[in-house]
Amino acid sequence: MFLKKINLTNFRNYSNLELDFDQHPTILVGNNAAGKSNILEAIYLLSTTKSLRAGTENELIKQGEEFTRVEGFLENGGDSELLVIINKPTEEVAFKKKVMVNGVSRRVIDFIGNLPAVIFYPSDINMVTGSPSLRRWHLDLVLVQIDHAYKKALTCYEQFLTARNRVLKRIREGQGSTDELRFWTDNLVENGEIISAKRLAFFEFINGLEKPLGEFKFDYIESRISAERLAQTNGREIAAAATLIGPHRDDFNVILATEGSLESGKDDSGVVAIAPSQNDKWRDLAKFGSRGEQRTATLAFKLAQLEYMAKILGQRPILLLDDVFSELDANHRAHVVEVVGKQQTVIATVELENIPQEFLDSSRILKVENGKITS
Repeated sequence: MFLKKINLTNFRNYSNLELDFDQHPTILVGNNAAGKSNILEAIYLLSTTKSLRAGTENELIKQGEEFTRVEGFLENGGDSELLVIINKPTEEVAFKKKVMVNGVSRRVIDFIGNLPAVIFYPSDINMVTGSPSLRRWHLDLVLVQIDHAYKKALTCYEQFLTARNRVLKRIREGQGSTDELRFWTDNLVENGEIISAKRLAFFEFINGLEKPLGEFKFDYIESRISAERLAQTNGREIAAAATLIGPHRDDFNVILATEGSLESGKDDSGVVAIAPSQNDKWRDLAKFGSRGEQRTATLAFKLAQLEYMAKILGQRPILLLDDVFSELDANHRAHVVEVVGKQQTVIATVELENIPQEFLDSSRILKVENGKITS
C-alpha cells in the first residue's frame, strides 16, 4: 500500500495543493504555521476521517470558504481513490461530511482502514497527561483501522450504551422497570467483551516488544463487563442514570520502569493491570514524568502501534511524524531513522539540523511556505 498523491482544496491554509510522493521518505521543512503539519493532518483524515488537532471539523475548512476537499490516490495491488468532503452546515447543503472510495459513497465505518496510518504530534502527550476518554480515543483510532470486528463492536456498543442509559433514566423517573434492561444489557455485554478482548491483545503485544526508547509500560486498566457485574451495580446505575462499568470506562496508564520487571494479572474485580514487583522502581508518567519522558513515551506508544498494525495487516501503515527529532538524543534519533526506513513515511520539521545526514541524503526534501510547496 502506497500513497501516490494527495490533492487539497480549501484545507486549512491551502487553497489548492497537488502533492506527489515517491518511494523515498518525504521531509516537509518550513517555519511554524507554514502548513507542514496540515499535510500530515490531511493524510490522516483520509485514514480515519478524524483530526487529532481540530476541535471541530469546521476548523479544517480554509477561512472564508464553505467546504474542504481532501483526495488521495493509492497503489494497493491496484489503484484506488479516497475522498473526504466537509461542508459548513447550511440549509442548501444536504450533508456535512461525505466519504467516497473510487467515486462511491461509503459509510465512515467502511471507509476507515483503506489507508492505515500512524501519526505522531508533539501535542499527543495529552495521551499521557489527559483524560481517560482521550486515551481511549487514541486507542480506538488504532484498532478501528485494522479490525472490522472491533469497528462493528465499538459502534454497536456505543448505540446500546446510549439506549441502556436512556432506560436507566426512565426507571429512575418511575416510568420503566428493570426488566426493560435485559435486552440492552445482553447486547452491551456481548459487544463489550469483544472490545475488551481486542484491547487486551493489543496491550499484551506492545508490552512484549523491545524498548529501544526506554522501559515504558502501558498499564491497561480494564473495566470488565459482565451481566453479573452489571447486576451488582444496578441500584447505583439507576440513581446515576448511567452504566457504571464497561469498556467506556477503560483506561491505561503510562509508566516508566527503572529497574526490575513488571508483572501482569487480574485482581478480584477482573481488572487487568500491570503491577510493579516488590523490587521494582517505577513512575506514573502522568503524575511524575518530565515533559521529555512523556513525549518519548508517546512516541514509543505510536511506534508500538505501527508494529501491531503491521502484524495484523501483513503490511506496514504509512507513518506521519511531526517535529519528532527535536527533543531526542542521538541514540533515539538513530532508532527512529531505522523505523522510518521500513514503510512510507512523511515527516514535518522546522529545521533539518537534528536529522541525521545519512537519512537526509536518502530523503526527498520539500520546502513549505505559506500554504505552498516552493521546492
